[in-house]
Amino acid sequence: MAKYNYDLLSVHTKNNGKNRLIAEGALANQGVDVLKRYSLAGTVLGMLARLKSSKEINLLSLEFEVDTDKGLLSCQAKGRMSSLVAKELEKFRDRVQVLGRPIAVREGGFVYNLYQPPIPSQRFINSMSRLVVQGRELIRPATCTLQVTTKCQLNCYHCSAARYKTDRRTELTAEEMKSVIRQAEALGCFNIVFTGGEPLLRRDIFELISFINRDRAHPSMFTNGLLLTEENISHLCDAGLHSVMVSLDDPRSHVHDELRRIPGGFDKAVAGITRALEAGILVGISTYAGPEDVREGRVKQMIELGKKLGVHEVTIFDIVPTGKLLQSQEEQLLSAEDKRQLIEMEREYNTMEGYPHIITQALVNGPEGSGCFGGFSQFYMTAYGDIDPCDFTPLTFGNIRDEALEDIWQRMLTHPAYAQRCNHCRMQDPAFRSLYIDSIPEDVLLPWPAFDELMNRPNSPMSACTAIR
Repeated sequence: MAKYNYDLLSVHTKNNGKNRLIAEGALANQGVDVLKRYSLAGTVLGMLARLKSSKEINLLSLEFEVDTDKGLLSCQAKGRMSSLVAKELEKFRDRVQVLGRPIAVREGGFVYNLYQPPIPSQRFINSMSRLVVQGRELIRPATCTLQVTTKCQLNCYHCSAARYKTDRRTELTAEEMKSVIRQAEALGCFNIVFTGGEPLLRRDIFELISFINRDRAHPSMFTNGLLLTEENISHLCDAGLHSVMVSLDDPRSHVHDELRRIPGGFDKAVAGITRALEAGILVGISTYAGPEDVREGRVKQMIELGKKLGVHEVTIFDIVPTGKLLQSQEEQLLSAEDKRQLIEMEREYNTMEGYPHIITQALVNGPEGSGCFGGFSQFYMTAYGDIDPCDFTPLTFGNIRDEALEDIWQRMLTHPAYAQRCNHCRMQDPAFRSLYIDSIPEDVLLPWPAFDELMNRPNSPMSACTAIR
């Protein structure tokens, strides 16, 4: 049994003739004056008045007990302001019950899925503190997906990023990427995902990974798996990669290779998965499901493959009309019955020992889950700096070369489609596509500006070129 204590709020006086109170701890590091926002009890104020210079009082802390052998976790608040986090603690306990069994132990805490920080960990405490200080009414993203390059060895049939690529725009430099990372951390992101193209084709990718402040966020990566060599995996470990998701399109190797248009691609990706697992990296499989995959049992086959390989997680996305498939017909999308089966599958496998943790978009982004993440808990940035709601939505709300990330995020929240929560994937919604997607010309570079005022901005895709090369 291990115990971990985290300081949320401590105060001490700075004796400069005025006995000014100084706040410290995770709550005080959220960009909000907590001493003004939350009134302190009279007894606490009385004690503070008697403080001498350099002495301090802890008003609020969290104590965790972690039993890694039994997979047990408990938490209690301590201090004179413990009631401040009572509601969040209750939600936390309910959430842990829903999360089920941990899939790994990292940094002394439990990992319940590859998209969330270990519990406990300093970045979990920071994310929880942000909710406490800012409240639920202020929407902040938890995840940002950064396309670090458009370069790729493949020419996949279904590539979602193909229509973003052009030689008439320059990709962000390392310093520009680092600026975005710091802005994302300040905005509240604790999951920073590197994607592409193929992120391992970017020469400074290990530098970008190691740049992330581990008290604020952790680095994850989506990859095709072809470059998960022993040398690259060693560099990923040294850089501090939290997890890697390897894309497998089909449990049948020849079908995967046909879709990815590379002979032997499946076997190389599987070999990369094995090497990453042996190095101790958290590994997941990223795949997708169409109607035939559900009805002909291929989703279950992929889960069985994940069990055989020993991966920690399998994420099953829905087919989404985006990228090369932007003009997809309705019959290619999952039916309500298909999604019901996927949800049942997720719940069933997550009670079975020996299987990887299963996540389905059908549940997570549906009415029974959190709904659409885009413009609520997530944003996506292209390699050229365009900020979109997610990597499936070809709408941009600004470019970080033109303005600050927070300003772009706030603009996104003013859009009619993102001003309120949505309990399903917007890109699968015919009404949403009819209003905002179907009118996008077929020969233009994506992403398309969501507001007319963005059309002629210096770094707008429309300013760069008017046709895909």
